[in-house]
Amino acid sequence: MKRALLILLSVAFSWSCASQSPPAPEKTPPSPAPRAGIPDSEIGLAPGTAFEQPEQQPIAFNAVDPGESELRPRPNADFPPAIPHSIADLETITLSENSCLDCHDPEMAPDMGAPALPASHQVDLRNSPEVQGSDVAGARWVCTSCHVSQTDTAPLVRTGRSE
Repeated sequence: MKRALLILLSVAFSWSCASQSPPAPEKTPPSPAPRAGIPDSEIGLAPGTAFEQPEQQPIAFNAVDPGESELRPRPNADFPPAIPHSIADLETITLSENSCLDCHDPEMAPDMGAPALPASHQVDLRNSPEVQGSDVAGARWVCTSCHVSQTDTAPLVRTGRSE
């Protein structure tokens, strides 16, 4: 009797599960209408599209030895000065060595005829901006992070200053 009852219940349960229809799919909102794209000729600073650009001239970095060229004026007082000499033959800046300091260290600069590293480069602006240390601050150690070599190359994009 128990067995018959169990069989009857399992058949009824199976039949009730099979007779239900699958849930209705959720309605998704309609996709927005496609927007018109921006024309290629209006992207970027250069005239024309990216496919119409003239071939760029190679950049000719300054090959002048240290002490033999003039520093060009800065375009803005807040800009770091450019490097007026070649840096191609200088040693790579590492964690322990910085060949820029051979000439620009405040103690060496007068003898070398080079501008001295400013005192601001010995201040750690992140951790202790009120303390001037005796060495170059870590964030200022890699000179080429801010200072770039002067070049005699035409600007890639015309600006208000280069007309």
